[in-house]
Amino acid sequence: MKKQEAIATVAVFIVLIFGLTLWNLLTPDRAFSYNENKSLQQFPKFSVEALFEGEWQEDFEAYLTDQFLARDAWVSLYVGVEQIMQKKDVNNVFFTEDGGMIAMDTKQSVKDTLVEKNLNRLERFAKYFQEKLGAEHTSVMLVPTAQAMLTEQLPANGQDMIFDQLALLEQARERVDAQVWIDAESVMAAHKDEYIYYKTDHHWTMTGAFYAYQEWMGQKGYKDVKLEDYDITVLSEEFLGTTYSKAPAWGIQPEQMLGFSLREAANEYTLRIDEGDELINGLYNEEKLAEKDKYAAYVYGNTAITEIQGGEKNGRVLMIYKDSYAHCFATLAAADFETVYLVDPRYYLFDIWNFAEEKQVTDVLFLFNAINFAQETNLYTLDE
Repeated sequence: MKKQEAIATVAVFIVLIFGLTLWNLLTPDRAFSYNENKSLQQFPKFSVEALFEGEWQEDFEAYLTDQFLARDAWVSLYVGVEQIMQKKDVNNVFFTEDGGMIAMDTKQSVKDTLVEKNLNRLERFAKYFQEKLGAEHTSVMLVPTAQAMLTEQLPANGQDMIFDQLALLEQARERVDAQVWIDAESVMAAHKDEYIYYKTDHHWTMTGAFYAYQEWMGQKGYKDVKLEDYDITVLSEEFLGTTYSKAPAWGIQPEQMLGFSLREAANEYTLRIDEGDELINGLYNEEKLAEKDKYAAYVYGNTAITEIQGGEKNGRVLMIYKDSYAHCFATLAAADFETVYLVDPRYYLFDIWNFAEEKQVTDVLFLFNAINFAQETNLYTLDE
């Protein structure tokens, strides 16, 4: 009897394994995972050379992993099990008591040698433009992320696990003129009890970006910015961001994405992407609001160069040298500068100094979140 039960168990196991594998192979492949925001491995092209070198087997294993039946549900199940086991973090994500999530960047994820190089590059950037444009037209803003500001929401000893962003900000502050430095840390700390960071994403919210914009405009003497002067629009109520994609736990609630528009400014904005011929109307890519990567709706997401026209006719040309924290920030700047250029060093690998001169830039802002700045490998272009 026991032998028969054992045979039956093995048979069921074999049927499940081969049945699921066959089902996976017969099910149409998905090209993209909107939950994980990544392209999925497709069935690898076979060649004898790839087979003998082991490349085909590796690609096939990645293919089975990416195309596995109900992959998203299995990932959520894994995250749920890890939570039940009271893991402090799951896939470098902390879960907060209010039902949110905070991405964790460990000390090991940041290389001291790269940080020192980037601090030197930041210093050079600030000094160059301060000499060219004056301190009153040169700004540096490094923004601490949620893990650095919302420490009370981290689990016990969680703060000991993460990279010290505030120490990095202090190092950066010492490298630039006091007139150039914008103290985003104090701004975020003053509003930390408000909804200034997403609960499912690593970005700041539109509200967080507004407070930083308000501080920057006031400190530079550009303009007195008041919240009541803006109309607030809900762009989406279904936002689940990059942090959720790392650990898609059950029960996490989607979030709102907002747009701020200056009430008295009847501006009609146009965007030019990567210096192409096409002009795009408006600051938001509404098609992205129907996709997973909804944050890319702000000024059409990651590009090498985004040019924004349509702001106040005051002759001011702003260049923001940036990461994606600048995208919602730029929708505010669009109204107060005649032209805004967003330049992303991940994609624009050319001479930034000549670019600024050619575009007759009058004001510059170096805007990154602290973690991205510490980990960014493409700032080497500032060495030239």
